[in-house]
Amino acid sequence: MNWKYWKKLAIRFAILNIIFWGIIAISISLTIKTPSKFKYTDSDWDDFSYSPNYNKTEWNILFDGHSHTYYSDGSLSPRQNILWHLAMGFNAMVLTDHNTFDGIEEIREIARNEFNDSIKVLIGMEWTTDRCHLNIILPPDTTAEDYEELLTFSSYAYTPTDLEIQELITNTHNLGGIIQINHIPWSMDYCRNHPTSEQFRDWGIDYIEIINYETFDNESYYFCLDNGLGMITGTDMHNPEPVYAYTTLNTSEFTEQAIFDELKAKRTGFLYNGISSPYTVEHGINPAYILTYPLIKIGELFEGMYSSASFGPMLAVFFTYVYGLYFLLETLKFLVPYSIKKIKSKKT
Repeated sequence: MNWKYWKKLAIRFAILNIIFWGIIAISISLTIKTPSKFKYTDSDWDDFSYSPNYNKTEWNILFDGHSHTYYSDGSLSPRQNILWHLAMGFNAMVLTDHNTFDGIEEIREIARNEFNDSIKVLIGMEWTTDRCHLNIILPPDTTAEDYEELLTFSSYAYTPTDLEIQELITNTHNLGGIIQINHIPWSMDYCRNHPTSEQFRDWGIDYIEIINYETFDNESYYFCLDNGLGMITGTDMHNPEPVYAYTTLNTSEFTEQAIFDELKAKRTGFLYNGISSPYTVEHGINPAYILTYPLIKIGELFEGMYSSASFGPMLAVFFTYVYGLYFLLETLKFLVPYSIKKIKSKKT
């Protein structure tokens, strides 16, 4: 037995696994926190503004119920998030970064000190699990201590039980807050064992997001009408882009509390015609995105497999391809020189 050959084979196999699993780990992490495709600056929106046509007598607030910053998986800073909302015609919003309140104090301070007459920002978070995505919207006077405590309440396993979901809803209501279900059509495709709208209704949910970016959830629209639930829209903005829908409210005062009170009372309307707003802003390309693009795509491959009902078989086939190709090459590497050597020996 050629122990030298088998030793070299074992070393090459170990090196393959180190490189292979290293690439997978980096790729998955890049999928979770993907570098922005573009490089954004605070001046990007200086020459762009848009305001939708609507009945300004009936409504005076254009609200976005769902947006993100780089404190989770968004691309914009809190200030840039505000600048984008202002450019798109909004005068109220809630920041709903995934499973964190980290950007709340920063964005509210900027809104209050620099844009107080133009936009109001409410406290929020998107509770993101593999069963459902729920937005929490809290009263303006909620303290950091209170909402951080709520975060500890909601720090369940990535797959919460029905009781844990109900506990989050109860704890949010105990703080005077609002809970909404996000993007049900998307969640039904990507979340596992997503609770039904009837379950959420019975658990005390306040709102259903009937429009997420460009998707109108017709079934949820009628479910809200039939069950007295609030209807809300969300851009779900991670990267700046056109807007398809606005939540409308009418307040007697332009204050955070007045806006929250109208939301609490479920007195909302919405603007939507299936056509996006214009968006002619050009952003610079981010070199980090170009450099990591192949790794991002590998990570998206695993993300797609994980979201599939056939995750196990698909993963098995993937590894069969990778390791099968490796051992095929190793076999050829052994057989080809051996065959050549035999041919030469026959000639002599």
